[in-house]
Amino acid sequence: MLIAALLAFAMQPAPAPSASWKLATQDTELTIALDSGRPALTALRVPGGARSWIAAPLHETLMPLVEVNGTAVKTDWRYSGAAPESSKEQLVLLFTNKTPNLELKSIWRARPGHGPVEHWLTIENKSGSPVTVTHQDSLVLEGIAVGADRQADVWWVNRGGSNASREGGVFTVPVNSDLDQEISSNPRDPSSPVPWMAVQIGKSEGLYVGWEFSGIGRLYAAALPGPGGKLKLRVGNKPEFKTDIEAGEQFLVPAAFVGCYRGDLDEGSYTLHRFVLDKLLPPLPPGQPYPTLAYNVFLDAGGYAASDAVKSPTNETSLLKSARLCNDLGFETLVPDAMWYPSVGDWRWDPDRFPHGVKPILDYVRSVGMRLGLWCAWTNAGVSDYPGALNVKEHRDWLINRNVPDDWKPDPFVGQRICLASNESREWAAKETQRLVSDYGLDYLKHDIDPIQVRCEQTTHKHHYGVDVSYWNTLAYYDIQERLKQRFPQLALEGCSGGGHIKDYGYIKRVHYIVTTDTLSSLPNRQSIWDSTFVMPPAVLQAYTYENHYNKDSDRPRPYFWRTAMMSAWQIDPTNTASWSAEELAGTRRATQIYKDWIRPILLDAQVHHILPRPDDYHWDGMFYWSPSLKRGTVYIFRPNNDQQVQRVRLKGLATAKKYKVWGEDKSIDPAELTGAQLMSSGLRIKLPGKYTSDLIYIEAK
Repeated sequence: MLIAALLAFAMQPAPAPSASWKLATQDTELTIALDSGRPALTALRVPGGARSWIAAPLHETLMPLVEVNGTAVKTDWRYSGAAPESSKEQLVLLFTNKTPNLELKSIWRARPGHGPVEHWLTIENKSGSPVTVTHQDSLVLEGIAVGADRQADVWWVNRGGSNASREGGVFTVPVNSDLDQEISSNPRDPSSPVPWMAVQIGKSEGLYVGWEFSGIGRLYAAALPGPGGKLKLRVGNKPEFKTDIEAGEQFLVPAAFVGCYRGDLDEGSYTLHRFVLDKLLPPLPPGQPYPTLAYNVFLDAGGYAASDAVKSPTNETSLLKSARLCNDLGFETLVPDAMWYPSVGDWRWDPDRFPHGVKPILDYVRSVGMRLGLWCAWTNAGVSDYPGALNVKEHRDWLINRNVPDDWKPDPFVGQRICLASNESREWAAKETQRLVSDYGLDYLKHDIDPIQVRCEQTTHKHHYGVDVSYWNTLAYYDIQERLKQRFPQLALEGCSGGGHIKDYGYIKRVHYIVTTDTLSSLPNRQSIWDSTFVMPPAVLQAYTYENHYNKDSDRPRPYFWRTAMMSAWQIDPTNTASWSAEELAGTRRATQIYKDWIRPILLDAQVHHILPRPDDYHWDGMFYWSPSLKRGTVYIFRPNNDQQVQRVRLKGLATAKKYKVWGEDKSIDPAELTGAQLMSSGLRIKLPGKYTSDLIYIEAK
């Protein structure tokens, strides 16, 4: 099952007995040594660095108590050595508790290449009876040495799911004696933070921590008393967490990570980006370009109905028309959205509007070399009586709400949520998702509308205490996604979930794309990408574009709008292509060609530099992406609702003595050859002709 799969690591010969162990990635090195007979973290630094973030030996903080038959029992963990599966990349430390009989493994892993060191734990119940485990942090760093005389700040990022303008943002607090900052991660809250936190010292160095889990959790930073500028960092489940573990069962404390870096936060983010792309992201579907240029069919083909009694006007004819335009404009993956099925929970092609099912659409897509995707909210139940449909009356024991009114009706694409902590619902979902891919020949599957539940009223599911609902739902969801990907390695997976409600390092291990915000407009797109690229690489962040829907000045079907999504994975979602002019159609074709030829290769290895402040729709804004492997990059520059015609922009991250060729797609600068020193000190003088205009400026090393 899932937990066993998560813990299935290559067995390697045990190292010789040692009083210390060193693990290192390209960016982060830590040392664990025996201190008074117990292992302790004794050093944490950039490899080769003189300064350690650890001021004194740091022993692990292990679960202080469990419950047996409702009675609290204090634990007494005894260190019993390093496990045989320990290796140069992974260290497994064993601890035992006598009453009740429990075995704890503390696992550290440092994988080659860029990125942090990971840590997680398992607790196996060997007592022969159920045990209630309580709170155990995934990572505790008690005594991080910042220095009393050094200016430092703690950073975090809100995910900005539904609307990045209202729910996103990048936040900082100073590291001082008053520091006491907790951030809570929640897969149902679009404004909750990404489970990541950084400690930045000036512009010289920093440290970050994160959590590889999508359930409810927290990251906590607080000052320690006394001199010396020390603080504690904690990552993991909330302190009130507890859940039951059956005899013989193994409890997983989800993985966390800690990374060190030199330079400013952008430089630290690049090492984390490489870790996400190289270590966390699922294997890419063979033969599919990444990120794919996706064409979402929703409003443009008819949208959804006003109620369950009035079906969407989208039909076979309108969908095929959209498919032909998708191909003509240069997009690669056609994604019918929330309008192809009869009603929520009845996940089949509507026989009234699509009498031939998926076949005509699939045949056309295949004939022109495109790929077929599909939207589905498979954790939502409806009222369809069709055999095999997810019906609320037949599956009341799967629902998070025990009492659903008899006259309840679903919205066009939102129904009653099921809880995946039920074994039956999890198995149904695993079979249903695989059926969708198999029956409809899918290359791409988008899942929406709250797959991970945080509350449930049922008493027969795996969760028993309320605080453990999201934990078991998360593990079940991961299991479903992993089984789906294992059976269909050609499948790309998009995590939408209301548009960025789930944005974390556990999710990106089970999807290829995370929707970055659900307000499909130019300003929220740029704000979300500005925020989220501190914590995620732009290639995994998917931005949508709804032209002329939110703002008719900034969101016209022109380059300004398209470029707000071309900074990441781009999924166009047209609203009225029948009204587009020949110039607008040609401009869209040019945008997709630029994306394929220049931008997409850079996204796979982009150092992201936040060269201008967060977009606000008034001041000029922009970002600079540089690919060290390709030795080329792009400045994305935007003049929003602003009367200023000229802006000077200074770049970052270039070699001072090296020469670079620079030119603009829309000629906002004169082509030139400049040194890195000139580009970073004097910068570029950029001129844009009017409000809501933009340019792509190309930089290439000579």
